[in-house]
Amino acid sequence: MKRIFTLCFLAFATGAFAQTECNGTRYIDYNSFPGADVTNDVTFGNNTPFGQSSGVLKMDVYEPTGDTETNRPVIVMAFGGSFIGGDRSQVDFLGDIFAKLGYVVVAPDYRVGLFLPSQIATTLAVLRGSHDMKACVRYLKKTVAEDGNPYGIDPDRIIVGGVSAGGISAIHAAYLDLDSEVPAYMANDTAGLGGVEGNSGTPSYSSAPLAVLSFSGTIGDSSWINPGDVPICSIHEENDGTVPYLTQEVSVSGFPTGLTASGSGDLHIRAENVGIDNCLLTYRGVANHVGYLAGTPDQEALDFARDFCASMVCDGSSDCGSVDAGAAGTSVSEVERNSIEAYPNPTADVLNFNIDETATVEIIDATGRVVLSTLSLNGKNRLDVSALPTGVYTLRTVGKKISTAHFIKN
Repeated sequence: MKRIFTLCFLAFATGAFAQTECNGTRYIDYNSFPGADVTNDVTFGNNTPFGQSSGVLKMDVYEPTGDTETNRPVIVMAFGGSFIGGDRSQVDFLGDIFAKLGYVVVAPDYRVGLFLPSQIATTLAVLRGSHDMKACVRYLKKTVAEDGNPYGIDPDRIIVGGVSAGGISAIHAAYLDLDSEVPAYMANDTAGLGGVEGNSGTPSYSSAPLAVLSFSGTIGDSSWINPGDVPICSIHEENDGTVPYLTQEVSVSGFPTGLTASGSGDLHIRAENVGIDNCLLTYRGVANHVGYLAGTPDQEALDFARDFCASMVCDGSSDCGSVDAGAAGTSVSEVERNSIEAYPNPTADVLNFNIDETATVEIIDATGRVVLSTLSLNGKNRLDVSALPTGVYTLRTVGKKISTAHFIKN
């Protein structure tokens, strides 16, 4: 198995990093700082509400405890949820991890809400996420220029990232940056939403990031990545059934959308072909969705993201290329995989499903966390999901075989 090529330690050893705070173990040692100081509910923008979401856009800011640096890089980390549900608290663990490494981490809102999946509706949801991400970046730059830099950040070192739908928002915020790239069928709708930049706030500043960090994201068209665009790091399971690893039709909670998108595998081929610095960690044969962040996050995934970010903020380049990871979960070569029907879908309280063996049943949220686990018997089963927050979930049964279904909780 190939292993991660740890660029950052080599760069430290050769003195390649230009930033003064890079001359030590900051950004490399997970305990560089003892914790994170969090400022919640900072308003950064406002836009037309989607579904039941508030029109006010807020963010949580994680700063390294006891840090004296005042020119720190930022990682904007957005939550997942298929653009239907989710909230900032889902990425709290990532805020803590990266703040202790020495970053200022920002967990932003973006507009989510229940919609009937289709080509146009799904594209509009992605555009809203992209617009809100861009507004967050612009606001952060404005706080430096006009507000006395209250978070002690470097406006030129902002990495945009996210998990699942959050990663998709970050990717589109970085690469869907020209009006000419908007699909013809979306031209009028996109103009009404404010073009590729959107109108979610702080229009007088640039939304351009330093780089992109994607946990299982995808792009609507890989041709939007062009020479001179910013670098990207992606982590993805090869047989992800929620966000495609290659290029295929996208489904939302099992509903086909008619929308084709390119996942990390094909996205990085495009980046390589046009000469963009890119890093791809692939979990070969693994069928989970963001399973590498479930429970205790897989160390290889964390190290891969850590090394990329350190290279970006200290040296401005990375040549880690593509890496195959060991399976952080059950490989399709080890056990049979199947789809099952779960109904009603969407559901507000009870989920019905049939299985042909006694199995462990798990409900997994959009970030890959197991939020409910129980044992179900052969035959028809009913599962109470009324306590779950609104969002998109995966039902997974694990016995002699693995079976999955996606469903919406409303």
